[in-house]
Amino acid sequence: MILYVSSVKNTQSPWSSLVRGYSFPHAIPIETNPSSIPHNFCYCYRMKRLPLILIVLFVSFGYTATTYAKDQTASNCSNKDRKYAKFWDNYYDPEDAYNFGRKIKKLVKEKNLKSLFELVEGELTSGPRKEFVNGKKFSEIFSDKWRNSLLKSKSPCSPVGWRGFMLDHGSIWFNKDKDKNKWYIFSILGAKKELISGKKLPIGWKVSEKLIPPQCFSTKWMSSDNYEEFAKKFGIKNYKDFSKNPGKYLGKKIPNLEPITASWDEKIYLAAPLKQCFEGNLRGGGIVDEINMDVKISNKSIKTKICSSKFSCQEYAYTILSKVPLKKCKELAPHIDGKCEESFLISVGDYSGGSMGWDMGYNIYGLFSFNDNRKFILPLKNFYKKNDAVNYVKSIK
Repeated sequence: MILYVSSVKNTQSPWSSLVRGYSFPHAIPIETNPSSIPHNFCYCYRMKRLPLILIVLFVSFGYTATTYAKDQTASNCSNKDRKYAKFWDNYYDPEDAYNFGRKIKKLVKEKNLKSLFELVEGELTSGPRKEFVNGKKFSEIFSDKWRNSLLKSKSPCSPVGWRGFMLDHGSIWFNKDKDKNKWYIFSILGAKKELISGKKLPIGWKVSEKLIPPQCFSTKWMSSDNYEEFAKKFGIKNYKDFSKNPGKYLGKKIPNLEPITASWDEKIYLAAPLKQCFEGNLRGGGIVDEINMDVKISNKSIKTKICSSKFSCQEYAYTILSKVPLKKCKELAPHIDGKCEESFLISVGDYSGGSMGWDMGYNIYGLFSFNDNRKFILPLKNFYKKNDAVNYVKSIK
């Protein structure tokens, strides 16, 4: 005969998810002779099978509990954070972002200045230069107030849009380089300011006792359209070098300093004629009808605000960061026949409202005079990061 010995019921229970797919039969079939079965067989058989069943259950439960605890520990970020990461094509994992923020906070807590700046790729876009920080104590760069505030902040799982990830309302900004698969810090605000030049610098660039308005300086637009138009017109193949070192192309690849007509039928310029600058015909690299200018000095910066209507205004500003030797000025524009009268590294940019903020560049310009008595402000060298620009100027012998 076949005897069915009851063991464990295969019913749905709260534990069913914990046994991870293991299945148990309702009964175990045993083929035997009825007369040979002792009365205590069922009891003994069940008792012998019980340890095996319990072992399976305990192992399964232990595995699941461990996995569950691991998942709970890892889940510092929400489903909303993961959905937002998907919106940005998953170039980052929210948990990785959270952990990198924790890593930064740990170094700040330990006051480990050296290791903190090892997380910076190249130079900061905003914040102290590595050379300035080198050899200093944490307390010489950051205040206790700054440190305590950052340590109280929450490590982020999601970026602030295209800007990247921030700690403590922007005291530290970081992001992930998708190509290098590497997290890095790119901005630190609130640190001690560096005195870039030991010499006293003028507030604003004056020519014949007149302040040069900020909108006169030609800058590389955020869209790069203006530099691309010049490169296309004059057949400049190495655009990357041209956009960084426009001075060495003036007078050679670009044979004259006159403005050109862009593909959108407007006049644009690289070399700013000083006469038109003071007459109000220059605006951020474009030739325009005469505009009214209200030039103001504000905290060592020169500013103007130009409005086309009550609700549409654009601000321009620049600050002199360092004087550049005349010899270097001439070296940066080797094909220009004129005389370099003065040269500065300046921070210059514009702001048209909205969340994008100021579009700033850090460029070296030279004031050149020519035999026909004309004067031009020439862009000689452009930098994206202020610290790179300062490093370059400090390297000049």
